[in-house]
Amino acid sequence: MAQVRETGDEDEVAAVLEVLLPFVQASTAVVASAPRELGMCGPGRRVVFELLPAGPGPVTVERADQPAARRRELT
Repeated sequence: MAQVRETGDEDEVAAVLEVLLPFVQASTAVVASAPRELGMCGPGRRVVFELLPAGPGPVTVERADQPAARRRELT
């Protein structure tokens, strides 16, 4: 797992995240965690998120059995 950490002036960090996060989230090559705020010793802002390589493709699951038919009760 790779970790992306952005540290700097609050306005700079916000501006970079505004561009970076949609770019990363739109990628099919990586999966990003939700960004988290970390504490700072002093002024500024520190944000971190993790990146994992994306899997080989979408996973689909199919039922092997047939679900039982539902009976509707009339009232």
